[in-house]
Amino acid sequence: MMMLPGKTWPEDRMSRGQTEVLGLLIALTSLLLLIAAAGKDCWRQGAKDQLTSVGLSFRCRGLWGECVHDSLVGLRTCDVSVSYMENLPADLLAMRVALVGMCVLSVLSILIMIPGLRCTTLIPSGLAQGRLLQVSGALCLCGGVCGAAGLLWYGVDTYTTYRLEATLGMPGITFEFGLSYWLMLGSVLCSLTSAVLAVSSVSRISDAIRMQPKSAHSQPAQTDMLPQSTSNDKTYI
Repeated sequence: MMMLPGKTWPEDRMSRGQTEVLGLLIALTSLLLLIAAAGKDCWRQGAKDQLTSVGLSFRCRGLWGECVHDSLVGLRTCDVSVSYMENLPADLLAMRVALVGMCVLSVLSILIMIPGLRCTTLIPSGLAQGRLLQVSGALCLCGGVCGAAGLLWYGVDTYTTYRLEATLGMPGITFEFGLSYWLMLGSVLCSLTSAVLAVSSVSRISDAIRMQPKSAHSQPAQTDMLPQSTSNDKTYI
C-alpha cells in the first residue's frame, strides 16, 4: 500500500486527486484566456491622456492589424497586414511567436495531463501516470516561460515608447497596454501555477513509490517470526 507519512491511503489519494484536478482546471483557464487574447487582438490601445488629440475615436493595435472605432458615427475600420513576410518590428514578431508557441504547448500539456490524472482509468499504472504529469508540467512551464518572455519584450517596448512620447510632449496618438496584453498575462500566471501543481503531485507520487519497498519488506519480517515461535513449542507428557 502506497501512502505518505501521517496520512491514510484514502486521504492521500484524495489530496493528490484534488491537486491534479485543480491543475487541470487552471490549465484550461490559461488556454481560454489565451484564446480570448488572440481573438480580441487588442494589445495596444489609444491612451486616454492629455497628449491624445483624437478623442472621438478608439484605436486598437493588434498583432495582425490595427482597428479604429469612430464613436461619432459608430463605424469600425481595420487595416490588416497584406503579407506576413513584410518587415515588422522585433517586439511584434516576438509576441507572435510567443502567442503561437504558448497556445501549442498549452494544448499539448492538457492532452497529456488528462490521462495522467488519478481519477481516470485510461492508464492503469500509477508510475506511468506520474510520468505523464511530469511531462505535462514541463510543457506548462515552457509555455509560461515562452509567454512571459514575449510579454516582457512587448511590454518594455510599449512602456518606453509611451514614456518617450509623454516626455517630449508629442501630440497625436499615444498607446498603452490593451486588453489582450492583460488577458495573456493572466494566462501566463495560470500556466505557471498549473505547472507547479503538476510537479507537486508528481513529487507526492514519487514519495509514495519510494515508501512501497519499506512496507513490502516489513511484512515478510513479521511472517518469518511466526514459524520461529511455533518451532520452540514443546509437548510434555
